[in-house]
Amino acid sequence: MKISKSLSMIATGVLFCGTLNVINIGSARAASMYRNVDVTIDFDEQVGVASNPLTGGPKLDKLWSKYGLEMDSSKKELWLYDSNCKPTASGVSKNGFTNVCTGGDEDLATGKGKYKKGNKWIKYKTPEQGKVLIIQENNGAPDDLAGGGIISFDFTDNQGVFFDHIGLLDFDDPGVPQFSFTFLDGTTETLQFDKQADKNDPDVTLLSEKWNGNDLKGDNSLRDYKFDFSKRVKKLDISLPGSGAVSYLKYQRKEKRKIPEPTSGLGLLFGTIGTATALKRKKEEVL
Repeated sequence: MKISKSLSMIATGVLFCGTLNVINIGSARAASMYRNVDVTIDFDEQVGVASNPLTGGPKLDKLWSKYGLEMDSSKKELWLYDSNCKPTASGVSKNGFTNVCTGGDEDLATGKGKYKKGNKWIKYKTPEQGKVLIIQENNGAPDDLAGGGIISFDFTDNQGVFFDHIGLLDFDDPGVPQFSFTFLDGTTETLQFDKQADKNDPDVTLLSEKWNGNDLKGDNSLRDYKFDFSKRVKKLDISLPGSGAVSYLKYQRKEKRKIPEPTSGLGLLFGTIGTATALKRKKEEVL
């Protein structure tokens, strides 16, 4: 009976260890059901529409919903505008863009180019932005609304997002747009940067310049605004006092992982217990 008793103790140990393993595996899997994912929305991806920029007034509100983002405007529809354009018919694009900027919006042109405004040549050097988001002014070709308005970004994930960056095109100074955040806990915060933020605020980066290397702050200018909240964001409202465009958004969201079912671990456990029990009975019979 000594052998039988020893085998019984082994079986009990296997059961105990196996149970612990299943608990540990289950806990680890529960903790890793989600992973943090960096998301960049630059409006260039085809997301279920025939062509970009959109014409004829189709709504963009839910086209990026698979990334946990829905959008709206306080005034008119949101459209996409192709900023990789030649500023005017008589203007110059050093990037080889041949399509002329629509709606008389040469101030939304990106890349390297120049055009005459009054008696003055504007020579810009701005990173190419491709499609950018605008509030559409009319029912014709894409044309940003001179009267401005509010663009709302709703983050639809239950856990919200950590919001990181936004790129804004064609603003005279960094203090013009106003940012209103609604957090997951229901609290809100409204931010507006100083007019000298290009120089004295590390969270605002001017990305555009003139041909001679000097800062380009007005027409065709591009800025990156950085945010570092400790709380998750559910909504962002941007108030635009006049024309302008959103060139990109960057945020971090939680995404569900695909993980194996924990029942496979239980099967292994019960299989091991069954084997130990069978050995015990066999030894008892021999004795």
